[in-house]
Amino acid sequence: MADSALTEAERRFLRELNRLGVRYLLVGASAAVLQGANTATQDLDLWFEDVADPRIAEAARAAGGALLPGGIGLRPPMLGGDVLGDRFDVVVYMHGLRTFAEEYASANDVVVDGERLRILPLRRIIDSKRAAGRARDLAQIPALEEALAALESGSRRGS
Repeated sequence: MADSALTEAERRFLRELNRLGVRYLLVGASAAVLQGANTATQDLDLWFEDVADPRIAEAARAAGGALLPGGIGLRPPMLGGDVLGDRFDVVVYMHGLRTFAEEYASANDVVVDGERLRILPLRRIIDSKRAAGRARDLAQIPALEEALAALESGSRRGS
């Protein structure tokens, strides 16, 4: 799987989300890496417009996985299963950001392994990590800011 960032089941899940019209954003470090940040992560953090949308579970089943409901106030829903794996994390709240709809409207599209993904812009990832204030989030900010500066420098040169 060296030539692919996603497993076949992960691609299938994302393809199904797109086909079914489920609105989601890839957020966090995985979205930052896709925008050039020199950081690492194992997880793919997905922020859904509505975690109760039954099409999310439908997409998970189509990929050989399942969506397990979260506990009220205890934990978010979980995506996984033997085939789908456990790299997807469901995000139910993003610190320091606007509503999902507002962030979705200004998100970026990228193609990964042939699948179109909607991702949170790097500047907004930085804002959220800063607002969360956790040590692991704050530790990533220098690498994210370096990547943002490179992106902005490149876009100014291309203008």
